[in-house]
Amino acid sequence: MEMSSPAQTGATTIMVIRHGEKPGNYNGQQYDGVDATGSVCGTAGAEHLVTLGWERAGGLVTLFAPPWGPKTGLATPQFLFASDPDSKSSDGDPQPPDASSEGPSQRPYETITAVAASLNLTINKKHSKKHYDKVVEDALKCPGVVLICWQHQDIPLQAPGKQPGISRCILTQTGTPGTMGVPPTWPTTPTGVARYDLVFVFSRPTGAGQIPSFSVVPQFLLAGDLPWQS
Repeated sequence: MEMSSPAQTGATTIMVIRHGEKPGNYNGQQYDGVDATGSVCGTAGAEHLVTLGWERAGGLVTLFAPPWGPKTGLATPQFLFASDPDSKSSDGDPQPPDASSEGPSQRPYETITAVAASLNLTINKKHSKKHYDKVVEDALKCPGVVLICWQHQDIPLQAPGKQPGISRCILTQTGTPGTMGVPPTWPTTPTGVARYDLVFVFSRPTGAGQIPSFSVVPQFLLAGDLPWQS
């Protein structure tokens, strides 16, 4: 008699990335945000990706989607999550205007639109960016490979205000002890600039229980992207 394998109950791989480049100075050039159609730009595009960020968003397809991907160490997503880009989240929590650092950002959602289109997936944007603990709850219930795109401050073990970040939420909610080598804060370049070019990968092949392994995979998509050194 053949033995049946255990039913897959939840996420087998949870990958977390920072959104693409935001308005700022890159290689001595100042960049403003712009939406996908170019109808919002300049100072009005403060919460959107810059052109470099849109390039990264397109390049992510080569990391995650066939026929070029998935890159070694990654997996093709079956479920996508990003913070709600609207002024009022679907969890009913009104948010301040976009000009505030606490307000909604378009960037996490925009960053994975190309991946979503390539894989014919819908991006789950149910929760506002401060409710990433609820996002982790939902993500861990997904039966397969999950990709979460968020603001970088909330991804490592500790978020601003000493709150547990997304990585800590993943470990806690799966009952995983210790830190698994997850960076306590978001990694920076040698000059101290927060990086855009990394993927945090939590592997849980059985789809249940603790996380047995964690890794950081460099994207190597744009000029200036760096290798990972723990």
